[in-house]
Amino acid sequence: MEGIKIVLDGGFLFLFNFLPDINTIGLEPSIGFLHEIAPSKTPLVYDLQELFRYVIDYSVIQILEYGLKKSDFITTENYHIRLRPETAKRLIETIKENFNQRYLYKGKKHTLENIMFENITEFSKFISDNSKKLEFTIPEIMIKRNDDIETRERILSIDPEERKKLKINKSTLWYQQKKIKEGKQIKVYEKTRVKI
Repeated sequence: MEGIKIVLDGGFLFLFNFLPDINTIGLEPSIGFLHEIAPSKTPLVYDLQELFRYVIDYSVIQILEYGLKKSDFITTENYHIRLRPETAKRLIETIKENFNQRYLYKGKKHTLENIMFENITEFSKFISDNSKKLEFTIPEIMIKRNDDIETRERILSIDPEERKKLKINKSTLWYQQKKIKEGKQIKVYEKTRVKI
């Protein structure tokens, strides 16, 4: 359970650093609306981060689906548990991949990064009285996959004998098993899905 919290914290730290510099947009980061005002901290950044936390949640779910092991974490000299560098890298790549997907926003396709910047700019205009209306436009995340955990486990369990019986191409099975073991997403075509 603590491992999940550590992965989420890592994701939220990435999001915190991923947010555009709100000073350049004309906002004061020490004045929050949802989080307590604190001159030495940045509660406004935490407030704005809330709009896109779902991307981190989804990214962590993706990481968890591929299975986290005890070996994905390290314990520091102070007994703090941290992500191993390769696990942190996998998390960051997954988050970036999700933020780089394109979504329809104001009639055009934009990345979530651009949409985040636009929403924060709209917020800045609203609180500085340059706009009378505040409407955050946050797209739903697109989930394009058909490799649920049961399917992945089933593919991993297929041995050479069973592969022959199921008439699954040797290289197809090898490639899918390799990608699953690497923690990557796979595409399962219908002709393979019906066989397994």
